[in-house]
Amino acid sequence: MITTKEILCQEKINIDKGFFSGETHLEDVLFFDIETTGLSPGNSRVFLIGIIKKDRDDPFPVLLQFLAEDNTENEEIALLKTFSAFAQKKKYLVHFNGISFDVPYLSHRCRYLGLEQSFSSLCQIDLYRELTRFPGFFSQMPDHKQKSYENLMGYPRTDQLSGKDMINFYQIYVKSNDIKIQNMLFLHNRDDLKGMLSLLPLGYLKNMFSGSFSVREVREIQESALEGYQKRELLFFLEFPFSIPVRLTGVTDLCRISVENSVGKIKMPLYEGTLKYFYPDYQNYYFLPYEDEAIHKSVAIYTDPSRRRKAKASDCYQKYRGTFVSAPGNLSIPVLKESYKSPASYALWPFRDMSPGFLRKYLLEILKYSRPV
Repeated sequence: MITTKEILCQEKINIDKGFFSGETHLEDVLFFDIETTGLSPGNSRVFLIGIIKKDRDDPFPVLLQFLAEDNTENEEIALLKTFSAFAQKKKYLVHFNGISFDVPYLSHRCRYLGLEQSFSSLCQIDLYRELTRFPGFFSQMPDHKQKSYENLMGYPRTDQLSGKDMINFYQIYVKSNDIKIQNMLFLHNRDDLKGMLSLLPLGYLKNMFSGSFSVREVREIQESALEGYQKRELLFFLEFPFSIPVRLTGVTDLCRISVENSVGKIKMPLYEGTLKYFYPDYQNYYFLPYEDEAIHKSVAIYTDPSRRRKAKASDCYQKYRGTFVSAPGNLSIPVLKESYKSPASYALWPFRDMSPGFLRKYLLEILKYSRPV
C-alpha cells in the first residue's frame, strides 16, 4: 500500500454551520472519497481511498491517500483497515453521494472480507443530498455531479479523468508501476477531496432558510411584464452573518431569491383586487346575501330577518379591496383568500407592523412554504 500526505495549510475548511451543526469541530470530521475497479462491490475492489482529517494536535488539516499497489485481496484489506482506523476516531463522515455509493460499497467489502465496519455507525453528511434540497438555485447547471458544483464555485480542478478512466488507468498501473499514472490516480482523488471543500460555502443556504439573516430594507418596485403592463413587486434586502462567494438565484412558487457574498434579495409579487377574510367563529355570524358579507349576530338583530340567514363557514366573510401579498403559514396577521377552500392565502400590504423583526418572521414563513419551480 502506497501512502501520500499533503498538509492543507492554505485550505479554508469552515464547518461552523452550513452543512454542520453549531457544535461540530473539525477534529470530529472525516472527509473521504474512494476509487473502485467497478460499480458493484460483489465483483470489484476498492483500490484508492483518500481522506482529509485534522487531529487535535495538528496545526493544519492533512490530506492522506492510500493506494493498493496491486489488485489483490491483501492490498484491499490494508486499505480498509487503515480507513477504519481513522474513521473510528471521528463522529462524522463527509462525502459526495456517499450514502448511495461509497458507504454501502465499503460496508459490503468489509463484510465480504470479514472486517469490522467502524465507519457504518458514524453520522453521515452527504453533500450531494444536502445540495439537492435546493434545486432552484442550481437549475443553470447541466447536471448535479460534483464537477458541475465545482465549476459553479470556481474550483480549479486540474484532473481530467472520469471514473471509467480511473479503472482503466489503474489496470495499466498494476502492470507497469508507472509513476506518471500513479500521480494521475492520486490527482483525481485529491481533486475530488479538495473539490468537496470548495462546496462547503453552499451550506449557508441552509442557514438562510433557517432564519440566519436580518432584514435591512424593503421597497416597492415596478417592472415591465411581457404583456406590456407594469407589475408591482416587493424587494426585500437581507444581510447574512456569513458569505457565499458566488451569485446564486433561486425561483420558487412564492418568490425569487438571490444571494451573493453576505447580501440577499427576495422579490415577491403584489396583487391588486378584492379578497375575503373568513371569520373563524361563523356560528356567531349572519350572512347578508344582498350585501355579500357576514356580520356579527350582535349587529344582525337590527337587520330585517328576511335579508339575513345564519352564516356557514364558507360564507362567513368580509371583503377587502386593496393591495395584497402572499402570506402562507402561521402569521399573527389577518389572512385573506379568494374563496373558503382556496389553498393560497394573502395579507393586506403594507403590514401594520413593518418592523425588521416582524418582516424577518414573515420571510421565514415565505421560505418555509416555498417550493422550487
